[in-house]
Amino acid sequence: MRHISSFFKLFPPPKFLTMPHVGLEISDDAIRCVGYKLTSKGYIISKYARTELPGGMVENGEVKDEGRFAEALSAFAATNKLTYVKVSLPEEKVYLFQTDIPSTDVRAVEQNVEFKLEENVPLATDEAVFYFDILPASITGGALKASVSVVAKAYVEKYISLLRSMNMIPMAFEVVPKSIARATVSEDSDETDMIVHAMDHKTGIYIVAGGVVCFSSTVAWGSRDGGLTEVPASIDVSLLIKEIDRVCSYWATRPDTHSAIAKILIVGRDAVPIQSALRSHADAEKEILTASVADIWHNIFDMDSYVPPIPHDESMEYAVAAGLALPL
Repeated sequence: MRHISSFFKLFPPPKFLTMPHVGLEISDDAIRCVGYKLTSKGYIISKYARTELPGGMVENGEVKDEGRFAEALSAFAATNKLTYVKVSLPEEKVYLFQTDIPSTDVRAVEQNVEFKLEENVPLATDEAVFYFDILPASITGGALKASVSVVAKAYVEKYISLLRSMNMIPMAFEVVPKSIARATVSEDSDETDMIVHAMDHKTGIYIVAGGVVCFSSTVAWGSRDGGLTEVPASIDVSLLIKEIDRVCSYWATRPDTHSAIAKILIVGRDAVPIQSALRSHADAEKEILTASVADIWHNIFDMDSYVPPIPHDESMEYAVAAGLALPL
């Protein structure tokens, strides 16, 4: 196994984790879910749904109107009969860092990461929960390194309490970039990709090396802010392009980087016209990597034998939930 994830230390024993679950994304813009069912012909989508959230109810992962949010989430859970769920964590609430590790032994890495937490994040060890992925040697140049995601324990515990009050059982939590990578990047990939995650009023830019999230940034440009229409020429992507260029330059100049960014994968709201706008810029300026719309079903379906019921353009909004719903 090239990289290993350790689950947050808040969850029940392994037998519990074998239960079928639904991927539940809670974003600033909407609540979405995707569920899979295993059949004799492979996995199929058993359920999917979304409900839009009013502006200002959730901002940067922080619930601003707890009463109305609880009503919306409770209604969504009841309508879609959600019980076992794997839940998204917004990147704004998560600290991400890389660190050298002594070996690939899971327990040894856990102890090493715990020892280094307070050096890298503004949280005491007993106030934090974390998971890590071991970076592939092809990316690190042979060095043993782990990419670590850390979140405040109080934030996770608050969500656990809320979900349980609605008869949902959270099996695990996962950071948004990790969920998207699990859905869109080949499990055996040894490339480094940039993922552009377009939302209504912000866009996440992530670097994924060998399937492991190594960098996360959020820019205040959203598809609904950008004057987006069906005409690509009308999209002002200058701010987005500036941020993509900045991240590319940062990655290229890191001394511990041994793999250049190969391509850009786009997911989220209006991914198709955003791709067209980026391509138009590339044709005119010759300054941007090849950008393509990601296949969010890449690691779950054989598209030759099963066609998902969600239209392709609409499916881009389900990238996070699609990754969360993958078997644990």
